[in-house]
Amino acid sequence: MRSRPSWNTAGRPSVTLQWRRSLLPVPVRRQGSKGMTSSTVLALSLVAGLASSAEPPPTPPVTVTEIGGVWAGTLAHAGETEALALDLEPGADGQVLMRLSVPVAHLDRAPIGRVAAGIEGREVRLGPFVFQYDREAKTLSGTAPKDLVPLYEIPMILRRVERFDVPSRPAIEAPAAKPVWTFDAGSPLWAGATFADGVVYAGGQDGRLHALDGRTGRERWSFLAGGPMRTRATVAGTDVYFQADDGSLYRLAAASGEERWRLRVVGKPIERLPFDNPKSRYDRFGSDVTIAGGRLYLGTHDGRLVAVDPSRGERVWEYATGDSVVAAPAVADGRVVFGSFDGCVYALDAVTGKLLWRRDTRGAVVSTPAVAGDRVVVGNRSYDLLGLDARTGDPVWTRYVWFSWVESSAAVRDGVAYVGSSDAAVVQAFDARTGERRWKTDVRGWAWGQPALTQSRVYVGTASQKGYLAGHEGMVVAMDRATGRPAWRYDAEPGATGAYGFPGSPAVGEGLVFVTGLDGRVYAFAQ
Repeated sequence: MRSRPSWNTAGRPSVTLQWRRSLLPVPVRRQGSKGMTSSTVLALSLVAGLASSAEPPPTPPVTVTEIGGVWAGTLAHAGETEALALDLEPGADGQVLMRLSVPVAHLDRAPIGRVAAGIEGREVRLGPFVFQYDREAKTLSGTAPKDLVPLYEIPMILRRVERFDVPSRPAIEAPAAKPVWTFDAGSPLWAGATFADGVVYAGGQDGRLHALDGRTGRERWSFLAGGPMRTRATVAGTDVYFQADDGSLYRLAAASGEERWRLRVVGKPIERLPFDNPKSRYDRFGSDVTIAGGRLYLGTHDGRLVAVDPSRGERVWEYATGDSVVAAPAVADGRVVFGSFDGCVYALDAVTGKLLWRRDTRGAVVSTPAVAGDRVVVGNRSYDLLGLDARTGDPVWTRYVWFSWVESSAAVRDGVAYVGSSDAAVVQAFDARTGERRWKTDVRGWAWGQPALTQSRVYVGTASQKGYLAGHEGMVVAMDRATGRPAWRYDAEPGATGAYGFPGSPAVGEGLVFVTGLDGRVYAFAQ
């Protein structure tokens, strides 16, 4: 008996079986002395098997060509899921052009680079992605890279698909608004507007602060600081306070713009690198001034929270953090609460500057915390929006904003927190106490500023960058505060290059909403 292996079309061994007939004499037990007979039995046996010396050929190695195509899957975190796809296009040079599709971030086959494929056994390295390739299951499995998900270890399993289509992005179905008036400041206006006592204040990249009549847009006065303005002015009584990138805090007379004093709070001028610089920190804004209990409080680019006596322009105390403080602090119930680029939210005693608590959110905090009763609502650059216990800093709830920094300062009214986002390009409304989401609206651009609120409306400005992968837009959007439904919009004209739109925070007053643009104009719209 013998058998021999052969190879079928699937590359697996098949067996050719051979049959053999054998005559085996089998003795039969005799029963008694009479009628004794003997017989033989015909037996049939089957012998089959593979020759032990036959070895299957080695498994072909993984090639760049083999992993080409479209791979799609779903990422899951915090009870929510989002889709993601990679389109891998191998080139003749052995490199792979990678295109990324992420519907929630509005990326549709966005080219993210041409990389050399590193293949070792089942491991496939493509830029920041590290996969295990399963030829049988046709899967690429791994963990979302830190370039894509900065904090959490989120598993991803991608399967080969014929195609992956990103759903079309609906337009904002709302009428176009027309400005009531505009004012040309002649320089990009980043931080947003302030409205107080019938006057609109807006500072420009050229360092000039403009005071405009709220009803007409006519300029009342202007003041030239020693460096660019990336902060909003704060008005208290007859005074205006602001911080400029020359490192100084200014106090002006609200009626005339006359300088009353200036205080050096940072040792050297602040340098902000453009977005296309690999070393850019995207530190678009500086800390506004918060006034409470007869003191001024502000953060500094060199990482301190400073308390200042407004009458003399002198420091009362200061507290050092691990990195830049680029947003205004909030003051409530005797506490100064603020965030830092070091990822922490701090609460200090407002009188002494003593640390009450510190919470590491594990992502840079570049916005002003919103204190709503016993909650502190604040976002970070690890895609988290957090609700902290105001007394202890302990997390009470967390909402994940997929693939998007949360740089917008939340605005709270009637227990609801309204907050923008970055690449997610949405404004959302949450119950400040529980974190329950009330609504979410696509505003089609980076909503970095703090929303402005009235009894019935939410107002935001958005920005974008010419040629940006996500195809965002710059505009002003007015939404119904109860539902998030857009009420009206105003579209910015893209520039030839660079950022455009309305990156700062709007202000409301006199039945108008005021926004500032990177085109150097201040706009007033009917609410």
